[in-house]
Amino acid sequence: MKSPVTRLLILILGAWVVRAIGPEWHGSWALGTNLLAAVGIQAGLWLGPGALLIWALLVGMFWDFTTFSPLGHHLLVLGGIGFLVRSQRGWWKGASAGEQAAGSVLAAVAFFALDRLLHLLETRAWDWPFLLNVSIVLGGLVNGVASVVMGWWLEQEDRFPATMRPRRRMR
Repeated sequence: MKSPVTRLLILILGAWVVRAIGPEWHGSWALGTNLLAAVGIQAGLWLGPGALLIWALLVGMFWDFTTFSPLGHHLLVLGGIGFLVRSQRGWWKGASAGEQAAGSVLAAVAFFALDRLLHLLETRAWDWPFLLNVSIVLGGLVNGVASVVMGWWLEQEDRFPATMRPRRRMR
């Protein structure tokens, strides 16, 4: 259980359990029960580009298949947000805990907005009520805070190991 990949798999399975058998909330907390955004943020921070691509493919397809979504919907969201967060790793390493929490909330809100946009495209229903906007912000808040907690758990061994590996010169 030492590697970040193993820990991310445990987190995604935990997120799936919460999604599958967790409480069925409606209204403004409906999006807060889906912890996929929080795990996607951590995957963007911990995995290299190739591993992140494979992870997004596998987890996205798993999530699409098990939630009866059209294949590719969650793959696009996970990959998009994962690579967006990955592109900001330099900032993330130097940020304070409060800044990391704010970045996590913003990334989770972007995750849910993109997820909702793709869902609306799939169903061809262009309803965007105020309650949905509140849901996206509250879901982003819940997932942003969850992402920080997941990050603390992942940091038990090493902080962002993919960028902290010492390079050896050949002689």
